[in-house]
Amino acid sequence: MTETELLTYLTSATEPPPRLGDAVVLRAREGANDAEAFSTSGRLLGRVPPAERAALGTLLNEGHSVPGRVTALVPRPNQAGIGRVHVTLFAA
Repeated sequence: MTETELLTYLTSATEPPPRLGDAVVLRAREGANDAEAFSTSGRLLGRVPPAERAALGTLLNEGHSVPGRVTALVPRPNQAGIGRVHVTLFAA
């Protein structure tokens, strides 16, 4: 079985932000068209927007989770806040 790496990003990232290299688990939100990202300790880190969630297709069916890792923290120029958190997912 081969592993596929997929890049996505989080919106509504929480404070404090995750760190580069942190492990992440993505889960589809029940009854919603987006997904949530959690740390391995269960802390909510942010959400995957609906369009990105749709692009992941059946990988994130309700009840399934996909592991990943924070691969970039991209600041927003001239704006306060965390910016964008990029996550690489590892799908079998």
